[in-house]
Amino acid sequence: MTELLAAVAWPNLDALVEAIRASVDYPWTQGVITAFATFFFENVVCWTIVPPLISGGVLSLMVAFQSTFWGVFVGDLLMYLPVRFAMRYVARLRWVQRHQAQVEACGRFFDNHIGKTMFIVRFTPGIRTPALLAAGMLRVHFGQYTFYSALSCLFQSAIVTFFMPTLYAPALAWLKGLWGRHPVGVVAIVLAFFLLFAVAQWFIARAVMRRLTKPAAPGAVNRPRGGA
Repeated sequence: MTELLAAVAWPNLDALVEAIRASVDYPWTQGVITAFATFFFENVVCWTIVPPLISGGVLSLMVAFQSTFWGVFVGDLLMYLPVRFAMRYVARLRWVQRHQAQVEACGRFFDNHIGKTMFIVRFTPGIRTPALLAAGMLRVHFGQYTFYSALSCLFQSAIVTFFMPTLYAPALAWLKGLWGRHPVGVVAIVLAFFLLFAVAQWFIARAVMRRLTKPAAPGAVNRPRGGA
């Protein structure tokens, strides 16, 4: 229990990695720590911690796949359900009443494009949390939300587990070899990668948010919301 609490103590990521390493003989414990950690820093765990641990033989493929899937999927539900059931109170807020047109526009977009929306926000960290909270506030159909959330989580976990480790191992080995000769070059490569990633995420987030808040076409008819 102490290891689990230390592992999720932000921003002590070293403790998280050490807790997973220390539990190498206990796959269930590794799975619980990894899944629980995704609640707090999903992207860091899925994209920068899990793949190297798989490459190093610390995490098995099935433990990594199941823990990242269940952690992210349950996290999606925990963002959606409380807001959905509290909507009767949220709807009374002045801000919501003032922006009713934008709220309805987002609702229509979710109704018509929920599959694409869930996959886009899954890989766009800058808008994931607001979009999933909006899905609950707009009472997006629970069955559809759960279905597409599960599909997108499965897709992400498959990439993290079965593709990323094969990319990480040779990339890290190459960078380590280059570090001894050109450390400044390694730093430049890493910074360039993260800069490119950040710029791409910014453009994607801006495009999605514009689409989400696009006014409804004249004569558009609202579709009824699904029940929970």
